[in-house]
Amino acid sequence: MVFSLKKFQDVRVDNDLSQKDMSQILGISEDVYSNQENGRSNMRIDVAVKFANYFGLSLDYLLSISNKKIFKCNILYDASKTRHILRKVRLNRKLSQERMANLLNIPQRTYSSYECGYRAIPLEFLFYFALKFSISVDFLTGRKNTEKI
Repeated sequence: MVFSLKKFQDVRVDNDLSQKDMSQILGISEDVYSNQENGRSNMRIDVAVKFANYFGLSLDYLLSISNKKIFKCNILYDASKTRHILRKVRLNRKLSQERMANLLNIPQRTYSSYECGYRAIPLEFLFYFALKFSISVDFLTGRKNTEKI
């Protein structure tokens, strides 16, 4: 499965909203939103969560991991919670940071920087992490309490 933000655009268009409308709803500039939606820059997790909350949708649905569309949640993104969840998932599977990084095909330093909070976690990383371990992105972002997709 390939990372895509196509459903973000589809949902916005289906709701008769322009990129300008969406950027105002999300509290970011139109250029930033346009670049994120079109894949010219990484969509920030907090933006994806606000988008999902606004439309009452699952991040798993928006990222094409699940067909379960409706998901009512108003929890805002908390990066420290996601870092804690990543660590908990790793420890529950009895993996070192080095082994986890190898499984995800990224440098150990990069994985460590995500888990320790030295670097912002990209949405694309959560997508591949979720696929690798069959875990919900909504769970990884703290929007739901169970790992199940």
